[in-house]
Amino acid sequence: MKLSFLLDTHGTCVGQLRDELLPLEELAEAWTFPYDVLFIFRVFPESYSRKTFRRFDSRDHALYLDISISYEQYQRMSKNEQREALGIFFYHYMLESVAKYNKHADKEAQGQLLAQVKSWMLENNWLDGNIHQARGLLAQNMGLYEVSQQLKMPLEEIEYIYLRMNDDEPTGVHPDNIAAEKAPPYPF
Repeated sequence: MKLSFLLDTHGTCVGQLRDELLPLEELAEAWTFPYDVLFIFRVFPESYSRKTFRRFDSRDHALYLDISISYEQYQRMSKNEQREALGIFFYHYMLESVAKYNKHADKEAQGQLLAQVKSWMLENNWLDGNIHQARGLLAQNMGLYEVSQQLKMPLEEIEYIYLRMNDDEPTGVHPDNIAAEKAPPYPF
């Protein structure tokens, strides 16, 4: 099967995160599923009012999942936060979408595909990754330094997570996005 991730973005870490999904694309080539699943991640300003949508093309035997992401929201998030937020949304949207087109794939095939994707995502910190674990440890009143040491994450990022947990919403661009913006542009 073909599992593909396309991109329409700038100014966030989503381009770098898309590159992290390349091993999943390669792994999926060996999987058996009745149709292909193609994602496109679009990071646009909220003023565009672009909505997430899905479309099944019977001629191509492909499910197209067009995911709209808030540029303003992702600008304030670290790369790790973006990975987990995108991972949660993309996995649940895929789960919902595959179930919607059940006449093209039976429950067993759907379950197998979703289990394979979820397994890869858990192993690669796309679901229940370091941000999720850090929030859990901080909620248990573990110290910032101890969480940083246990998860091997910079103390600055643990502090950032702690502030966000306590409703201190950042207003500026996260440094991870500034670094990503300086990287060479991604071809469309």
